[in-house]
Amino acid sequence: MPVLIIGWSVYDKLPEIEQKEFVLVERYRTDYFYECYEYENAKGNKNYEWSDRCFNSQEELLDFFGYEMIEDLNADAVYARRVETLTDDEEKKWMKLSDGGNQIKVMGLA
Repeated sequence: MPVLIIGWSVYDKLPEIEQKEFVLVERYRTDYFYECYEYENAKGNKNYEWSDRCFNSQEELLDFFGYEMIEDLNADAVYARRVETLTDDEEKKWMKLSDGGNQIKVMGLA
């Protein structure tokens, strides 16, 4: 079953009843990325590329929020819920709620 991931700006525009359908997945802060890179560098991993369960790269995360630099992150959050399907019309509806970037992502589509 696909998972719909939304950013905080989309989440904040939802009615409270719809917000309850989502769970907080992660909060992203700039210092978290510095710590990850410092830790990997200390282990000798000079080619470290950040990723997590929602994003394949730091660039994908920045695109999602509409940022150009990792320093722009400030406790930005992502929320998720399972969906049966997501039609093009539904995807457009979600996209209209996004202020910057592309704060919707669907994972697990066949």
